[in-house]
Amino acid sequence: MSECKHGMRSGCVYCHGRTTPTAEPPRPKKRTKASRLSEQMNERMTTLKRRLRQLRGE
Repeated sequence: MSECKHGMRSGCVYCHGRTTPTAEPPRPKKRTKASRLSEQMNERMTTLKRRLRQLRGE
């Protein structure tokens, strides 16, 4: 490798480094206990609301 404009023989990060950072693929989120419980609560609430609508005749 030839000397870069900053005077380093092996080349510096500024001259010979990557120009664009590599994008890591997004990791799947771990399901925590709280998120699972909140999803269950949401499902229960939607079924309760649906049942109430049926009982009210809406």
